[in-house]
Amino acid sequence: MGGRGPVLLLVGGGGAARLLVRVGGTAAAPPKNVRKKTMGHGLEKMLNRGKKLAIQVAEGKKIPDVPLQAAKLASETSVALRDNMPIYTSWKLYDNDAGKSRLDVDVKNEAPSKAACIDIIKRGVRQTRYHLKKKYFDESLTEEQLLAKQPPPKMKKEEWTKLVEYWCDPKNQVHA
Repeated sequence: MGGRGPVLLLVGGGGAARLLVRVGGTAAAPPKNVRKKTMGHGLEKMLNRGKKLAIQVAEGKKIPDVPLQAAKLASETSVALRDNMPIYTSWKLYDNDAGKSRLDVDVKNEAPSKAACIDIIKRGVRQTRYHLKKKYFDESLTEEQLLAKQPPPKMKKEEWTKLVEYWCDPKNQVHA
């Protein structure tokens, strides 16, 4: 018989048995169970329904007074920072309209709420840059050696190149 015709194999035991079908001598891999996206899922559902995340921040405060709003804002900004926002060398390089599609928030008391959202994102970007430098930047290596490495996950090669050039610049090493 030597590999001719379909061969059925039952793999596993108990309630978790899977059926493998071999056609033409190669075995088909069992389907992989992949977990669905969980981070940012709540905001995605809200945006798909046409709603916005309501944020109310009191004058002079940095976070919302309502604990649920504060938690949702922190969670969704961290997801947006990790997945969507580029990491530039300076905060001034960011365009004000860049994150409006993802972080679509309904700000009441426009000035303090908007300032609080910008402050949270600004601190998150700075913290991300710090963690990237701490984890992936080695001062003992030359700039060429650092650029030869793969960029960190979810980061474009151009962004990584600019950050490495920024960190290797002697003018900026004084501040670090």
